[in-house]
Amino acid sequence: MRILFTAAVWWLTVGGSSPLVEGKNKEPLNTACNGTRVDQTAHVGESVSITCKYPQADKSSIRYFCKHAGNFTCTNIISSQHYNYTKLPRFSLTDDKQQGAYTVLIFTLTQEDAGKYQCALKTHNSITCLQDVLLHVLSEY
Repeated sequence: MRILFTAAVWWLTVGGSSPLVEGKNKEPLNTACNGTRVDQTAHVGESVSITCKYPQADKSSIRYFCKHAGNFTCTNIISSQHYNYTKLPRFSLTDDKQQGAYTVLIFTLTQEDAGKYQCALKTHNSITCLQDVLLHVLSEY
């Protein structure tokens, strides 16, 4: 089941940029990214694998993978909490709780898949950014 999750994200400048997500009651939730950014490059038609690491203490959290849609929003693409494997038509999420990492596969890439993504965890009422992912999709070899 595809769950769409749109969060309003804005940037504060206090010793650097820290993303915040606006919660249901308009209160800011903890989403400060740890500064990790991963660049991935692949070609149209290929698949790409993105690994997101999380602390062992957070293995019961909901794992999110969202795409920044501009206007400071990040739309959830795929998420999982209880399942080790979640599959959508062009996306899958495999969670390895022993290793403290989940892997998102994007199949049959299109030019529209290029952009900024974010790995995040949700525990209780807070969303924590794990890393930003910048995906480059090349049209020619």
